[in-house]
Amino acid sequence: MKENQYFANRYHEMNVNTAPPVHLVVMLYEAAIRSLEEARGHMERKDIAGRAKAVNKCSAIISELQSSLNLREGGEIASSLNRLYDYMKSTLLRASVEQNPDLVVEVLGLLENLCSAWRQIDSSAVVATNELGMVEPVRNAGFHENTPATDGEYLGSFSISA
Repeated sequence: MKENQYFANRYHEMNVNTAPPVHLVVMLYEAAIRSLEEARGHMERKDIAGRAKAVNKCSAIISELQSSLNLREGGEIASSLNRLYDYMKSTLLRASVEQNPDLVVEVLGLLENLCSAWRQIDSSAVVATNELGMVEPVRNAGFHENTPATDGEYLGSFSISA
């Protein structure tokens, strides 16, 4: 069993290390959504420790997404995402303190909408040809060149795979 888990982890790590930046963003949103779904379940069961862990995980993922924003070159989109991420983190804090599942559902809806938009971008990613004639993905100006977790460390620590 442990050997299978090892190979599954290695496979996941390889997927993360080779994924295009836009796909990494989608993976982060999906992980944040799973965390909030877990948090909601923990709230229903009155599992305070489980809820806190799941909400903290989601907040950390949102912070990672936020830190990858390129506010200088990303224009109004990056600026709006920055404000939205701040709002989501403060709403999650309130949800946790007040034990309010409605606030979790609110943030969950925002994350699902953003994830859906990024999935569309990911599935219709335009490619460009560089000077050497090699095809490479076009980078999104709203994010830094090394979009979240290109080194695999962050994604691996949150077990993004299913």
